[in-house]
Amino acid sequence: MMQDTPAAPVDHLELFRSSDLRIHNPQGGDWLHQLFFRGAAQTEEAVRTDGLFMLTLWFSVFFFVLLMGLMFYWVIKYRRRPGVPAPVSASHNGPLEIFWTVVPSSGLLVIFLLGFQGYMAKIVAPTNALTLNVTGLKWDWIITYPNGARSGYSTALGTKDSVKIFVLPEDTDVKLLMQSRDVIHAFWVPDYRTKIDLYPNRLTSYTFRTEKLREGEEYRDHWIFCAEYCGDQHSEMYGIFRVVSNKVYNDVLNDWSTGNLSPVELGQVVFRNNCISCHSIDGSPNIGPSWLNAYGYERAISGGTSVLIDENYIRESILNPQAKIVAGYEGKIMTAFAGILSDDEINGVIAYYKTLSDKGPAPEEEVESADPEPTEDGQ
Repeated sequence: MMQDTPAAPVDHLELFRSSDLRIHNPQGGDWLHQLFFRGAAQTEEAVRTDGLFMLTLWFSVFFFVLLMGLMFYWVIKYRRRPGVPAPVSASHNGPLEIFWTVVPSSGLLVIFLLGFQGYMAKIVAPTNALTLNVTGLKWDWIITYPNGARSGYSTALGTKDSVKIFVLPEDTDVKLLMQSRDVIHAFWVPDYRTKIDLYPNRLTSYTFRTEKLREGEEYRDHWIFCAEYCGDQHSEMYGIFRVVSNKVYNDVLNDWSTGNLSPVELGQVVFRNNCISCHSIDGSPNIGPSWLNAYGYERAISGGTSVLIDENYIRESILNPQAKIVAGYEGKIMTAFAGILSDDEINGVIAYYKTLSDKGPAPEEEVESADPEPTEDGQ
């Protein structure tokens, strides 16, 4: 009698690793709004930002048209005519001076107050806000969650084989604590209408409240870009914010937890989070040398010498990348990961690096089951 094969467990998180981008971009507003913003704002503060922008635009347009119109009218009316003496100009008009000073200034004061209010709303976070640490480095983003997890999901988009996906819980206040590891970067989420700079050795912050998903909506994506030119791969510095339900958010963070991973698995996660944008593992060219079949081999380095790729070289290259540069990669500046990766993570990278070489350790053989094969009589 044939027994039913037990069904494989359903991976309910597979959908959230998807490369299917769901950018919420409903058509709304007039043609001018579409021209400037292309899509609807996704947060309450973003809506206010759009409103303030349009207020500033129409305020400027009104006074530009008014002043230019009056100027051309008076140029024509009071132009010099042959035989007509030029009229004497009034030396002073107090009420007029007060009027054209107070009225435009009052409008500017309103714009300033609205802008200051919006700025403070994006800087000062509620006390219960979810705090995430954001690090910008050439040319990638690292976001560390409160439980120490980092993004474990990525997808191929555009010219990049791996674009990180960062999850956020819906309808939640979020505070980003941001800094740069090398040069000035700018964290920019177009749907949220905000760009905040990141500096080396200095923290900046940005706070916002994520939108609430519609009924039946599984997730919503937002682009993350760097809006400050930071080097020749600046245009490749992008990622995805994926807003999900609170339950999925907690499940994903548990999925990203590295507490039970082996050193090789941990190194694979670290590679995916930090190294994949510059190094390949299939021998294909990239910004940095490929990791495929590198361990255990001699490699030429700048200066005309060579070095054996061993554990010490890998560790030194992680902590001090400029110490020994592989020939042909001079001028490619890699970010030092001292203070970013823990000793366990560095050891994990070394363990994973070694598995990519035919001179690395042999894969562990599968342990055969100690249980004896069942006999026909069940004994």
